[in-house]
Amino acid sequence: MLHLREGQDELLSRWRLASIIRKYSDHIALPIVMAKEVWDEEAKAYKATDEDETINQASALWARPKQDITAEQYDEFYRHVAHDNEAPLAHVHAKVEGRTEYTQLLYLPSRAPFDLWDRQHRRGLKLYIRRVFVMDDAEQLLPAYLRFVRGVVDSNDLPLNVSREILQESRDVEAIRSGCVKRVLGLLEELAESEKEKYQTFWNEFGRVLKEGFVDDPGSAEKLAKLVRFATTAGAGDAQTVSLAEYAAG
Repeated sequence: MLHLREGQDELLSRWRLASIIRKYSDHIALPIVMAKEVWDEEAKAYKATDEDETINQASALWARPKQDITAEQYDEFYRHVAHDNEAPLAHVHAKVEGRTEYTQLLYLPSRAPFDLWDRQHRRGLKLYIRRVFVMDDAEQLLPAYLRFVRGVVDSNDLPLNVSREILQESRDVEAIRSGCVKRVLGLLEELAESEKEKYQTFWNEFGRVLKEGFVDDPGSAEKLAKLVRFATTAGAGDAQTVSLAEYAAG
């Protein structure tokens, strides 16, 4: 027999249980069913029936077509994977096919965490393999200078018994890492070009960390050079920044 702690009576509510299941178990491939309830007008209450209904989507959010996912669902999933109460600044969702097949759903947070400057703190993307959760902080999937990125990667090729040691030596992981870096930098470039206010917010929070990429990832130096910003006294308003191209243009 199960006993609830004091103050947890809300967990006896079917609506409350269903909302928890939808929030945390939508990506589980197996359906989760509960007895269906209908409104009894005479009793003025919901009553259970002999019919069952599926509560969760029984599919991973990142595995669904993008057009079937609302902005609210993307934001709610971010809060779940990042343990962050604020909505993300931006996200990118893509399925990669070819020699290495995987799906990536990557988020840029709105605010920097308090431990952002601790490079030794284990953090990274959540790794799934064929929708089975494998690892919580797969830091091998992104270089340290992108440690602020949150999200999931779901691989079709890696073995389910993968370890951190195997991840360090896997060619498939190298391809995934390269693809994630390319996707994140591409997202930042889009923000810098078309959503300057959002990019300024990002730069204020994470700009100094992004600069570490010139040392961590010299192969991406050209892309990073387009993303760095420098303070300037030109223009009105609060602290302004300009790109190298804008500075060169005078």
